[in-house]
Amino acid sequence: MTQWEYRIVEDSDASWTQITKMLNDLGSQGWELVSTKGKKPGKLKVFFFKKPL
Repeated sequence: MTQWEYRIVEDSDASWTQITKMLNDLGSQGWELVSTKGKKPGKLKVFFFKKPL
């Protein structure tokens, strides 16, 4: 059975360029984006990641 480690990142003022860089950086470390949440449509604020232990 796979065990997972989770990470939550909140970034309320990031530009699309900054978000892309963050996603690429975390992806290269093995983190997989599994969900997002924002208060306004098109304005992502919280990113949920997981990776196997």
